[in-house]
Amino acid sequence: MSQSLSERSLAAVGWAVLDKFSGSVLSFAVTILLARLLSPEDFGVVAMVMVFFDFSAVFVESGFSTALIREKTISEADKSTTFLFNLVAAVLLYGILFGAAPYIAVFFHQPLLTTIVRVMGISLIVNALSIVQHSVLIQQIDFKTQTLVRLAGVALSGSAAVSMAYLGWGVWSLVARFMVLDLVTTVLYWILGGWRPSGQFSRESFRRLFGFGWRILAAAVLDKFYFHIYKLLIGRFFSAAALGYYSQAGNFTNMVINTLFRTVQSVTYPVLAKLQDDREKLKAGYRKMLQLSSFIIVPALTVLAVLAEPVVVVLVGEKWLPCVPMLQLLCLSGLTIHFSTVNLNMLLVLGRSDLSLRLEVLKKVVITLAIIAGISFGIYGLIIGEVIAAYINLLINVWYSKQLLRYSFGEQLRDIAPTLLISALVGGLMFGLKNASLAQGLTSLLFLTVAAGVAYLGLHLLAKTEEVQFIRHTLLPKALKMVGRRS
Repeated sequence: MSQSLSERSLAAVGWAVLDKFSGSVLSFAVTILLARLLSPEDFGVVAMVMVFFDFSAVFVESGFSTALIREKTISEADKSTTFLFNLVAAVLLYGILFGAAPYIAVFFHQPLLTTIVRVMGISLIVNALSIVQHSVLIQQIDFKTQTLVRLAGVALSGSAAVSMAYLGWGVWSLVARFMVLDLVTTVLYWILGGWRPSGQFSRESFRRLFGFGWRILAAAVLDKFYFHIYKLLIGRFFSAAALGYYSQAGNFTNMVINTLFRTVQSVTYPVLAKLQDDREKLKAGYRKMLQLSSFIIVPALTVLAVLAEPVVVVLVGEKWLPCVPMLQLLCLSGLTIHFSTVNLNMLLVLGRSDLSLRLEVLKKVVITLAIIAGISFGIYGLIIGEVIAAYINLLINVWYSKQLLRYSFGEQLRDIAPTLLISALVGGLMFGLKNASLAQGLTSLLFLTVAAGVAYLGLHLLAKTEEVQFIRHTLLPKALKMVGRRS
């Protein structure tokens, strides 16, 4: 008997949780080990390079992946056309990066970047070989295969990087981590995905997919550029060490966001895309997505901000203490990411990539003004400007949700108000306990983390919030039912 969409979605959530949680935890553990073995300057140098590779990867993908996932059925012509385009784009961009490498090194005053860019650039081509396989798996809501691939890639690349760092390879251990991850995942997607390119290039498929995807490409180019612009400015006008501290602070916040929110996002986009013709069900789906993602993300980032100093000292050591205030500021801006993403995904599901692009342009104007105002006050002025821009852009992101789904900012805020209030209370409790705690180090950190979790869940249960009722009476019974059926 074929599974219903809700059953497939729940099964996908299970695998996605395993993927994001175990994969992100394993990846973060590797980052912690590397942070203890390497210097902030090593992380800063690689962060400089990653700006250009993330930017290039957007052009290689060019919105085709999102367009494929949104398709109800993907033809052979669609897949093969996308594959050929991705591969040709990757080769061309590698050529550009190869030639530009010396100029990148001069821009950052880091001569070693010439060699690093030319070596790491090969991964652009390797990664392009598996974009279609990955997109098809997402469209089919097959998160089991994705999970197996990701875990294998993270484990093997992490092992290689830690071994090289221990043996004294310095920054090259971080380069190896990046390249081995792309190589392993590409090979496994080819083995497990089953699809092989036919060499067919369809103009009709290209026009249709690119017709939807070019706006996503333009929006993604703007998004990636401005996402990395802070790294560009810090690396250019401050130092590699300062960029290393900023990147490490970003690693902590990304650990929370990628583990807890991206799980929900990665499953719900292809699922909700299948409900694009029913506005009432689509609104209900996004309402639940916002509530559940807030239920997880908001308390996690609140507690991380309050406990930032002991977290950094215990996990990566005192040499990373300068990143603590940066981490606290990034937690503040991180609170808006899931909120903004939910509203932007709503536009893509409805096929309004034109509106998504319009919003991206407007938001980048806000970020530019924040950078101009903040950079004269130094690195912290720059980061504070980033936080302020994030909240202004949140208001911009929700504008079309009211127009298209009648889901206004006020209604969204009311939906997550219990979580915001309870998270604030728990944050205040942790602040008091942190200052009063007699224990030190790992023992104190574990005690405070457990206390935060118990207090947060306890308050939700006492208040009988909609989120906890939905988890108790809908999600858990369905999950247990599926487990029993599989057994």
